[in-house]
Amino acid sequence: MKNVKKTSKKTKKNAKQSFISRIKITKKNLLIILAALCGVILITGIIIGVRTYKKRIADRTVRIAFYGLSEDMRNLLIAKIPQEENIILDFTVISDGDFDAAIVKDKYDMLFTWRGEITDTLSASAEDIPQKVLASMPNSLRNKKCSPIILDHCELAFYQKVLNEANLALPGSFSSYKNYLNVAKGKVFSPFFCNGAEDRILIDLIGAVVLAEGGLDAYTKLIDELRKVESLEALLDVKLNDKNLVLRSVLDMLKEWPKEGLTHPSWYNGRGNDLVYFAEDGQLGSFFTLLSEHRKIPYNVIKNFESSLVPANVTANDYGLIAPAVSVMLLSDNSNCKRYITEFYTEEAQSELSDKTNLAPVHYQAQAYDRQADDVRFWAASCKGGAQPDLYLAVYQRRPDDLVKMCSEIRNYVR
Repeated sequence: MKNVKKTSKKTKKNAKQSFISRIKITKKNLLIILAALCGVILITGIIIGVRTYKKRIADRTVRIAFYGLSEDMRNLLIAKIPQEENIILDFTVISDGDFDAAIVKDKYDMLFTWRGEITDTLSASAEDIPQKVLASMPNSLRNKKCSPIILDHCELAFYQKVLNEANLALPGSFSSYKNYLNVAKGKVFSPFFCNGAEDRILIDLIGAVVLAEGGLDAYTKLIDELRKVESLEALLDVKLNDKNLVLRSVLDMLKEWPKEGLTHPSWYNGRGNDLVYFAEDGQLGSFFTLLSEHRKIPYNVIKNFESSLVPANVTANDYGLIAPAVSVMLLSDNSNCKRYITEFYTEEAQSELSDKTNLAPVHYQAQAYDRQADDVRFWAASCKGGAQPDLYLAVYQRRPDDLVKMCSEIRNYVR
């Protein structure tokens, strides 16, 4: 037993000496290992430094594109982009009909346009909008690929005299709107009117009625179908929602309105000057237009009308305000673009943009141009769908000839 114990102790001693020996060997190589690690760190640092330098050089040129925006709007947006000594700003206005999504994605870092078919096409490959920008606006307006800057609106304007004489509030649903039209027909020549000869107004009216009758799902379905079909006939009986709403029923209703005394017999041929003439003469109960067009109507006329959203037969959870949005997209990871985009979302910048465009800001606290613009922001923030593009932008942004054809077929149907 003594021998066994001695042998065990000897073995443990040898193992300990072997371990110490290995440690001593490792210590001998420590300088080599440290040198190798330093080399790796140095090389990695050089690589990162070179890449950072190259990116900084590449990012010095910021390529910014505009499409479908007026010159005044472009100038307002350009004024918000800092002019920095070491940065080259390359501004390009893409001509109507000359927008190729693949080329634009590869050629530009930043795009300003109206949200619609174009932005939907580019969204999958766009960079995310900085969280700081998204946090400046209500949840329903946040879009991490295409951020709204300023909002227009497809509105109904109501003649205050009719509302007051009938002791009526603004309609809260599309069904009650039709009741309003029946009340108004005893007081004015045309309870409803729009400049339906203008293709954008006509197609937007159809979209607004579909949204009001069928909700956001029906409106989204209509957009999807219009992007695919080439004729009105192909779409008339397509079910737009789970309640079997179809476009034919919407058009049939509009077709009956003149016979029921609810609108001018040739409303679909009406123009802007017709609208102003009838409104000035106190012969319109309500009319459909864009907020941007509303701004062009003389004050002595428009002061007699109360602007409203198109009231819907659905809840806010199934509604989206048709509010065309001047928007921005980041098409590359250019670091300067990510800095510049925040310039459009300060309280001061949003207030100024609203004041100069007479449209609605998207910032929580920015001062709106007036009550109408403030209402648009509130309505968009209050519904689940936020601000939706109108049918003109959602479908026909790059298809002007198809819009002309579709509107011609709509007029032939409802006449």
